[in-house]
Amino acid sequence: MNIPVSCNKDCGAGCPLTALVENGKVVRITDSSLKGRWMSGCARGYNSHKVIYHPDRLTGPLIKNRATGKFREAGWNEALDFTAERLREIREKSGPASVLHLGGGGACRGALHHTGRAATRFFGLFGGCTTSNDSYSSAAVSFVTPYVFGTPVVGIDAGSLADTKFILMPGANFADLRFGCELFNRLKSLRKAGVRMIVIDPRKTRTVTGLDAEWIKINPGTDAAFIAAVIYELVENGGIDWEYVGKYTHGFEAFKEWLYDSPVKNAEWAAAVCGTEADSIKEVAECYRKYRPAALLPGLSIQRNLGGEDAARMMMALQAVTGNTGIPGGSSGGNIWGSMPKLRCGRLGMSPGSAGADIRYAPVYGWADMILNNRLSPPIRAAYNCGGNYLVQGADCTKSAKAFGMLDFSVTHELFMTPTAEMSDVVFPVADYLERSDIVFPEGNFLLYSNRAVEPPEGVKSDFEIFSLLADRLGFGDEYTGGRNEEQWLDFFLSESEIEDAGKFKRDGIWFGTDDSRVALTDYIEDPVKNPLNTPSGKIEISSEKYRGTGGSLFPVFSDPPRSRGFRLITPHSRSRINSQYLHYSGDKKASVMINPADAKTLGISDGSSVRLISDTGVLVTKADLSPDIIEGAACLDCSYSNILTSTEPTLPSGGSRTHSTFIDIEPV
Repeated sequence: MNIPVSCNKDCGAGCPLTALVENGKVVRITDSSLKGRWMSGCARGYNSHKVIYHPDRLTGPLIKNRATGKFREAGWNEALDFTAERLREIREKSGPASVLHLGGGGACRGALHHTGRAATRFFGLFGGCTTSNDSYSSAAVSFVTPYVFGTPVVGIDAGSLADTKFILMPGANFADLRFGCELFNRLKSLRKAGVRMIVIDPRKTRTVTGLDAEWIKINPGTDAAFIAAVIYELVENGGIDWEYVGKYTHGFEAFKEWLYDSPVKNAEWAAAVCGTEADSIKEVAECYRKYRPAALLPGLSIQRNLGGEDAARMMMALQAVTGNTGIPGGSSGGNIWGSMPKLRCGRLGMSPGSAGADIRYAPVYGWADMILNNRLSPPIRAAYNCGGNYLVQGADCTKSAKAFGMLDFSVTHELFMTPTAEMSDVVFPVADYLERSDIVFPEGNFLLYSNRAVEPPEGVKSDFEIFSLLADRLGFGDEYTGGRNEEQWLDFFLSESEIEDAGKFKRDGIWFGTDDSRVALTDYIEDPVKNPLNTPSGKIEISSEKYRGTGGSLFPVFSDPPRSRGFRLITPHSRSRINSQYLHYSGDKKASVMINPADAKTLGISDGSSVRLISDTGVLVTKADLSPDIIEGAACLDCSYSNILTSTEPTLPSGGSRTHSTFIDIEPV
């Protein structure tokens, strides 16, 4: 039997897939036969059924004995009663905001089974909680985008790239990381048709090789300097669309003055900072003169640095001053992930009974410090973790574990005994996406219906059901469920949607919108008087007084943090995993650090030898992987292993992640 499904994972995509079920078991996952021409899944999705049948899968609630540190199996009634009682006790003594809500990325595309929304609805009725106002992934760019454009909706549909003549990809590895299920396939087609593509990255990634793109090497964290020099070259030698600048932007003159301030931000200046050739910078400027429209598609890596806010703003400025924002084939230079409207459909939200809830927001990057430094009143006493593995996903694992260990009580929803689950007092086993039905919101102008392919193991429940049962015990069960079971909720969401035939949608698993080539901000470009932006000037703000009021700079600038150790460590995502998800079956359990052979020779390190990585926060012993595909002076260790070395000092003013601004020493063991 072939059943339409979709992963509903935190990967930036959302893919139409089909699960082949034989004798009550999923035996294979493939692309849906009804998918669009450019759509495809990835190795993670095709292998995701291996997760639910893994022998380490949790299949019953666990309660820890704090005296011994050991878990024991518990029945659902006992575990739910115990959890409800502890939450009630903490709320009565310290207030609801003393409970920290963690997680949310375990299932983040579903209308109903969304680990963030399900938990937020619960805590709204609980009376409140402390929760994050951003994400590890994109805090800096999400923070700055509304100050530049007045809206977070600044992306494109991948289909709009059909008109582009040049694509610049700073810090973007679209071959391995999913920014929609169409993007990389469309890029391959465009490259085959002769569209010029340049990737700027410290590593020669699979995006470079897979697209046969040009690779410009760059020192990590210096993207803002590179782009500033490109803009300087365009001002000096032509390429600025002055009519567009005057009509659609605000504050370019002040930014231009900074370009000419000492040191002048020319290609030679940037080359010394970026570790690249001045001619490479001039060549990118020449591409902007020669090709229009041009699309700039940045990776999230450029803004996970100290100064990441201005790196993101610099990309936006380049696209604006060259007249490439809001036109087919162009782009805003902002985040292309989660930044276009979805087809209209209902989804789980806050209950009306949540009015007046004490919900306290704080930067996710500082949750451990909030506990350790006792910053808040009331202080954090408990954590409820649903859809996250923060003890390895967040920076400075040692600090995170210490903070988690100081809590009076902690709960985790999980499929496996992760480090975060292992430190929790209660662990609830949860259903995976193949074991529940949901409506999935992908990247692109279409919707997916993911049907339950198989029943969950006996003793396993969905996140929604767990919260419903806890809500019953805390006195707001009817408000939480709204009087609907899971299937009734999905039917209700569809009744509010633009889906014309709900039955066909469920059977096919996909519903297409009418336009797959949308570009944000086109209304503004067509008539800026009638459709001004929601910024103080009504225009694209290259300079923003409002943003400066947050503690940032008036216009995007480059500031290079002092190098405190010999190497700068970059911490990309793995091709085979989503953070720590899929580690159980991927076989990708080897943590090796990539360094350039020239650096290794200087250090006396050979390929495969043991090395010690030392940062200001930790020490890690691993193997050396020597490769010419990384720039000298940089090292690379993927994010699931690197967080023993990373710092919780955020980039400001967003309070976002700076894991790519990690300085380390490397020495042979």
